[in-house]
Amino acid sequence: MSGRPTPGAMPDLVPPMRPSTGSGQPPNGPDWVVELDWTGYRCIAYVEPGRRVRLLSANNVSMTAAYPELAEPLLRRSPPGGMVLDGTLVARGEEHAARARLLLRRGGRFRPSEQHIQAVPVDFQVADLLWLDGHATTELAYRDRRGLLEGLGFDEAPVWTTSPMPVSELAAMLRIADTKGVDALHARHLGSRYKPGGRSPLWLKVPVRRVRQVVVGGWTPTDPAHPDTIASLLVGVPEGGGLRYVGRVGVAGEERRRAAELRPLRRSDPPFTGAGATVPAAHARDAIWVRPRLVGLVEFTGFTADGRLRLPRWRGPVDPAEVDEPRWARPTDPPPRRDAPPAEPAPDRSPATAPAREPEPAPDGVRERRLEQHFFYNSLNTIGALIRSDPTRARELLFGFADVSRSADLPEDSTSTLARELDAVRGYLQLEQARFGRRLRVRLDVDPDTPPLDGVAVRPLQVLAVVRTVVQGEIEPLPDGGELTVSVRAAVDGCRVDVQGPGGPPSEIVLPASGASLPG
Repeated sequence: MSGRPTPGAMPDLVPPMRPSTGSGQPPNGPDWVVELDWTGYRCIAYVEPGRRVRLLSANNVSMTAAYPELAEPLLRRSPPGGMVLDGTLVARGEEHAARARLLLRRGGRFRPSEQHIQAVPVDFQVADLLWLDGHATTELAYRDRRGLLEGLGFDEAPVWTTSPMPVSELAAMLRIADTKGVDALHARHLGSRYKPGGRSPLWLKVPVRRVRQVVVGGWTPTDPAHPDTIASLLVGVPEGGGLRYVGRVGVAGEERRRAAELRPLRRSDPPFTGAGATVPAAHARDAIWVRPRLVGLVEFTGFTADGRLRLPRWRGPVDPAEVDEPRWARPTDPPPRRDAPPAEPAPDRSPATAPAREPEPAPDGVRERRLEQHFFYNSLNTIGALIRSDPTRARELLFGFADVSRSADLPEDSTSTLARELDAVRGYLQLEQARFGRRLRVRLDVDPDTPPLDGVAVRPLQVLAVVRTVVQGEIEPLPDGGELTVSVRAAVDGCRVDVQGPGGPPSEIVLPASGASLPG
């Protein structure tokens, strides 16, 4: 007689476990791993082959009909006894970060049309396994649950397995989260159990504290009768020719006496104009307005749904000569509610009664410049797979991934340097070589007579976009792959970059040295 327990019936409901906020200090030690907390809807997927697939929110609201494209890939990977998965639904955007605005468009549709599904694709990022083939897994250690989950092979759209990293890479993960606008990381202990409906100090939510620039547009006094002592600063960011209000920041100590510096800038009306200019009445009461001249730094964890700084802390003024355009604290898309999509989703309208909405076109150049969500998922999965077998290489790839992320998240109209761009190219090629193996051979040749690369102007991803086109179009389709050559040579007033693959003549990019303007 076998000692293996008899398979049981899948539970109708496994209340999702929630992370603890902890003390604010990230954990440390070899038994902790961290991963990005993707912005999206928490989802528990119940997969029963031969019967049905159910998708429930954290509050047990059914989302099954809203995401029909997930049923087939979930059923295809399920064992006969079924499975229960815990993860997050994220909308796949053109700019590789999870797009909250797009997810809201899907969450409000009860039965989306095929055209709408294609216009707003959604991925299910699976982070944990609660039931497998007739057996509960919640009492297993997290490392064992992850081993079983990874064995299911979810490694392509629209269902992916997340990629936890060792906590020793926390600093790099925080930098990646910062550039992507992700507000937090999840830290889990490899020996932890899953507590349905509960919390545990072995699963922590680690906030991502980011530092950005703001402009002071006023202050609120500690006492209206003594207006020269500041309680909080009212701050905004330049946007669309106006000043967008992003919240108030408390100050202490010497900063409370900064009113002497701001007093000459006083004005009678708020300086906040344009989109997002309205200052809430509670913030405007007793406010003293100033001309927007003083720029400072704030540390915060993200933005609220109305575009205000979350948990801001004043870090002090910025020298005018050091103001950096890409570092303004501009809000991104408002985050959707984590617990559930709209409780009463709008009914789907058939094409006979209303035309299907066409996909929103990407702005000129975005589709070519940006990196797809799939590249980032593939990269994290590749790094995660190497952590056990080759941790040194996994660490190198993670730093290369950070270089690519930084370049990808620079504003469209900003200027980078060829030195930084080549760092991103190296990082990208290292990641692709980890996937393709010997099929991708790379030669990077920089002529020593070229001008200093940190003085050569380049648009973000200007070279990398060409490199990716060659890899995807000329090398990936070939069974034996091919060689990619990137050469940098001196040119008049700058340098020339040639990118060549096995399928055609080289692509030439001419770049000006510092002080010259980029060609249109």
